[in-house]
Amino acid sequence: MTRGSGAPRYRGTTDEPVRYLTVADARGVAMGYLWANDEDDAAGWCLRPAGDSAGVGDGVVWAGRLGEAKARGLAPTAALAELAGDAEPKAVGRVVPGPLATASSLDALKELARVVTGADDRRLLERLDRGNAGAWRELREAHAALTDEDRDVQWSEGGKQPDGTWRMRYPLYGERLRRLVGALSAVGAVTPAHLWRDNPPPVAPADGRLGPADAVRAATAVVRGERFCDGTIARAAGDGLLDAVAGSLCAWYEAACDGSFGVP
Repeated sequence: MTRGSGAPRYRGTTDEPVRYLTVADARGVAMGYLWANDEDDAAGWCLRPAGDSAGVGDGVVWAGRLGEAKARGLAPTAALAELAGDAEPKAVGRVVPGPLATASSLDALKELARVVTGADDRRLLERLDRGNAGAWRELREAHAALTDEDRDVQWSEGGKQPDGTWRMRYPLYGERLRRLVGALSAVGAVTPAHLWRDNPPPVAPADGRLGPADAVRAATAVVRGERFCDGTIARAAGDGLLDAVAGSLCAWYEAACDGSFGVP
């Protein structure tokens, strides 16, 4: 038993090669990987940051199953084999049939987990609300109305106040910028389907262009990120990322819906 853990557990890391199984959702899209190494008595769940948010909850379930296997004295790879053959798994995802694959290291498996696939892109685009023509028209108009002044976000005065209290600075977002941010949410571009905290922060493209799925990822990271770090939206407005997001999404919608923005 691991000291102080309260329950037997496999080690959570290893520097050795690992054997692994792919866990996929009902559509066959990989959610993550179950991995093991017998020499270090190690096993765990490797989330796909590019995948669906359901993989987070699934990871808790699979980790619990591994703990049960450890308690019964199974070697890590034997635990994986048992989970692969379970006819009634208790998680959303299912193990993809096949033998255990091998990765040169746990870090190599984590790099594999970060690879973005076409299925990942399609999943995000399917979350966009194609049927809400009014919301898309609002996004296009809000983007067109944005000015350089709006993009150059000013901050409130901070520091020590006359009464001796301290005040934190915060960005002063104008009405037009808030309108654009609201429109991004209205069309479905700010989505829980993207694991923004598990992925690198988005950066403004040098050519000002983004693919539509990357635009969804960026919109989610920027808008949700503002809740945790003041000024995330301000930076995206100032460096061109927000323009690239809005432009990409409007172009995608126009192409997907035959050029119609719901104009009478």
